[in-house]
Amino acid sequence: MAKLQDLLSLASKQNLTASQAVEGAVFRMRLGDEEGVKGKNPSDEGRNKYFIVLGHDSEGNAIGFVLIDTAINSYLPKKRKAAHYKIHAKDNVFLNGTDRYVDCSDFKMITKSRFSELFGKDKAKGYINPTDLEEIKKITAGYEDASPKILKRFGLK
Repeated sequence: MAKLQDLLSLASKQNLTASQAVEGAVFRMRLGDEEGVKGKNPSDEGRNKYFIVLGHDSEGNAIGFVLIDTAINSYLPKKRKAAHYKIHAKDNVFLNGTDRYVDCSDFKMITKSRFSELFGKDKAKGYINPTDLEEIKKITAGYEDASPKILKRFGLK
């Protein structure tokens, strides 16, 4: 018997996978240079990161997101440190008891095809609390160095 995935075209598979990336969804994937994520060590080609989907571009070709960090990087400039939003484990089950910080100063994008490559059933972690999502979107859209063109592309301006 044929598997469903064998019957679908590549474009259909990508569309189906990308449909999981709704606003507020949280994923944990191994991201790399293509997504603007550097490894901790020079030889690392990326690292596993939690991220929150903030939107899609109007053509449906890219997904916009922000990263969730364990702590605020002490080497960041003050204005970037100030653009971190603390999310609490009590309000967001996927955090597994550990409060974390969302870096609203660094809006990122991933193509639909790349998301599809990285996606797997264990990658979806849940949804951010709606109150937190609204604050994160507000801080991201209000960050002074954010590109108005990019924010508009993803419906944040």
